[in-house]
Amino acid sequence: MASVVRAFRPVVDQEKCVKCGNCETYCPEGTVLLKDGETVVFDYRYCKGCGVCANECPVDAIEMAREVGG
Repeated sequence: MASVVRAFRPVVDQEKCVKCGNCETYCPEGTVLLKDGETVVFDYRYCKGCGVCANECPVDAIEMAREVGG
């Protein structure tokens, strides 16, 4: 399996997150999951780091952090 190359990855602040589901709804790759209705997680195997999830978050709970390593 080829790895995804990206410059940024989404990181969610679970304390700020209101579980609205916008990130899950608008993710073009379908890599955002709301586990047990409580925790937002990202499938980094397929996330391209586009930032749509962060842009759609109404409470700014998702930050696009610079990817490290490579």
